[in-house]
Formats: sequence, C-alpha cells, structure tokens
Amino acid sequence: MNSQPDPPTVIEGRVVHKKSNALQITFHDGPGDPIAVGVQGAGDGKGKKFGTLLGFKNGGTGNHRLTYGEGAVVGIASREGAPTILTRGDGTEFATIERGPTSSAVLTDGGELFTFVADAEEAMTLELFRVCVFGPSGEQVGRLDVIRRAAGWTLSQAAQAAWQEYFWFENAGRPLPVPILGTRLSLLRPITGIERDVLLGACVDLAIGLRPYIADMN
Repeated sequence: MNSQPDPPTVIEGRVVHKKSNALQITFHDGPGDPIAVGVQGAGDGKGKKFGTLLGFKNGGTGNHRLTYGEGAVVGIASREGAPTILTRGDGTEFATIERGPTSSAVLTDGGELFTFVADAEEAMTLELFRVCVFGPSGEQVGRLDVIRRAAGWTLSQAAQAAWQEYFWFENAGRPLPVPILGTRLSLLRPITGIERDVLLGACVDLAIGLRPYIADMN
C-alpha cells in the first residue's frame, strides 16, 4: 500500500492597518492564535512613526518588527537599494536578503539558506506574484505567494487539485486599503527555527517593506 505524501504546511499572513496607520501582518498556520505578528516601522524613530500616523508612509522601507507568540523578536530592516538585514531582539544580525532578478537569504557566516525564484510558468497575475523557494542544494522548500488582490487568496487550479483538502483559509476576504494584502507560504518539508525566522522575515519584507524579490515585482 502506497503511503500518501504529507500535506504542505501553509502559513498565511494577512495585512491590515493598525489605529496608528502602521501596517500589520498576522501569521497563522492553522485555526487558533497567530504564530507571529509583524508591524511596520516598530523600530523606527518618532519622526518616521509620525509620518506613518499622518498617512505619508503606507508601507515601504523602515525598521519593521516580527514578534512571535512566545515573545521572540526578529527585526527586519527593509532598505532601498541595499540588502534587507534580519536581526535578533538584542540587535544581533543573523541573516541578510540580497535582492535582484532572483533573491538570496544568506546567513552571517556566509552560508546561503534560500533562493527566491520567479515561478517558471506564471510569476505574476493581477491577483498575486508567485515565488518558488529553493534550499542551498537546489531542492524546492516551498512556494511563496504575494497577494495583490482579494481573489489571490483563492488557490490556483494546479495547487487546488493537489492540495485542496488541506487548506482551511478558503474564503477570499474583502479588498483592504493596503499595497499588498498578504502572503501565503506553502512549505513542502519541515523547517528549522532559523529557516522560519528568515521566511517570515521575508514575508514582512515583501508585504510591509514592499521590497521586490523577483524581476516581475519591479
């Protein structure tokens, strides 16, 4: 009897505006409490935060912050024309994401962790961008969808045929007044803690920092 492949782990991050006008992305890997929350400009100074409050800065570069339910913090420094820097709560840098036509996440010791590559069949639609995530040995770790319109929360036909029974976020939400509605990370294998930090940091960088990871995003 052939065993069935394990279903993918799906982490969805949905973006809303806080009362302060800052963007907030909340990550779930299933029903229940969120696993982490990312906030625009949480590490910025008062001047930038005031600009966000007045509505002058609707996402973009800045010192964003991801906080897990257990309290661990990851800083995401989204920068213009320079790699994104990921730090621990104490400010220690542990990885950078170097962007280009494809993008790479590199650990501080120089080891490459992930490569982000445009989907070979359809990297961009009106509803979403499709990015494939590969490990250092060339194996595919998962897919990362960047949702542009509410209809993008509905799976593509190919993914739906393979994985339909495993998804619990099936209803498209209403369009929100935000540049990117969120991200959907579909993982094909278990990931380590540092891999999770980098991937969720990348989701914050994409959805709140508005950084392009593939050429189609420019």
